Amino acid sequence: MGKNQAIQSTRGGVAHLLVERVKELSALHRAVRVMQDSVKPVSNVLREIVSLIPPAWQYPEVTEACLTFDGMRFPTSGFKKTAWIQRADFTTPDGRRGKLEVVYRKRRPPEIEGPFLAEERNLINSLADSCASYLTRRRAEEELVVAHGRLQALSKQSMRLQEQERRQLALDLHDEIGQAFTTLKVNLQTIQRTTDPKRKTTALNDSFMIIDETVARVRDMALDLRPSMLDDFGLASAVRWYVGKQGERAGIRTKVDSVAIPQGLSSDALVACFRIVQEGVTNILKHAKATRMAVTLRPLKKGVKLVIEDDGIGFSLDEAMRVSGERSHLGLIGIQERIRAFNGQLQISSEKRRGTKLLAMIPFDEAV
Repeated sequence: MGKNQAIQSTRGGVAHLLVERVKELSALHRAVRVMQDSVKPVSNVLREIVSLIPPAWQYPEVTEACLTFDGMRFPTSGFKKTAWIQRADFTTPDGRRGKLEVVYRKRRPPEIEGPFLAEERNLINSLADSCASYLTRRRAEEELVVAHGRLQALSKQSMRLQEQERRQLALDLHDEIGQAFTTLKVNLQTIQRTTDPKRKTTALNDSFMIIDETVARVRDMALDLRPSMLDDFGLASAVRWYVGKQGERAGIRTKVDSVAIPQGLSSDALVACFRIVQEGVTNILKHAKATRMAVTLRPLKKGVKLVIEDDGIGFSLDEAMRVSGERSHLGLIGIQERIRAFNGQLQISSEKRRGTKLLAMIPFDEAV
């Protein structure tokens, strides 16, 4: 081979390598651009990424590719396993697994890795890493959307409940307390005007009875808003009182295993535990059609365990935790958000016609 031919051959080889590197860089660049789309469905994005692979390999005319992830499979039209295959596995932080596979349909000259170039190994690894990062980001974005939807739904529900409580309080004050004072006024006027001892005694006795009933009603209203025993006697006593009271009202059997909680929960966490019991019991009374409910409250080494269970009709957990705008679902979401606020854990198990069990773990506050 002459000198000129050698130079031309060298230039041709360099040109070929440059073309291959440009193809590889273009594939990476295009894949990154495709993955930046947060609107397009994940399946469409993964399908586009696969379509970018064959043109980036040294022999695009015989190259096929396939991306498999979390039960989904996205092959190019002619993909099938052959003896000439290159593979890169990837795993997302939440444990979902995937793989990229590139095959040649026909034999090609040997290179560093079978018929594949070393740069193609780097490329498939980079694409696999990019897929893992993309899928992790999309999962986080989806969870953020769901969380935002839940918070919006809870905010609306909170405002509705607040208005309902205000309306009920206004009705109680007007209809019960107001009427009681009106009756007392009439009795006092009777006592003031009459000279008949018997009528005075009757009016006085009636007034004393009205005062006793009004005091009891005001106490119940105050306890419904916030039980004083939560501050005076602690969480365990408040839980026993509340569950017993609600069970008696609803006519269902109750069992409470409530042990005093040692110092370790902040005042906010104590209130949250009580509100979780309130919400859980309310859900049982409204939806479970149960004949029995049980509540367990016990301190552990690093926190508090709270269990609420019933023998009711049960429900589908996936449906209940989905934000669908139905008020009946928001109670569980509210419990979940309260527990999350204190870095706690929540487990819910439910079977149709076999009841529901809610287990919450709230850690002690180290600063307390």
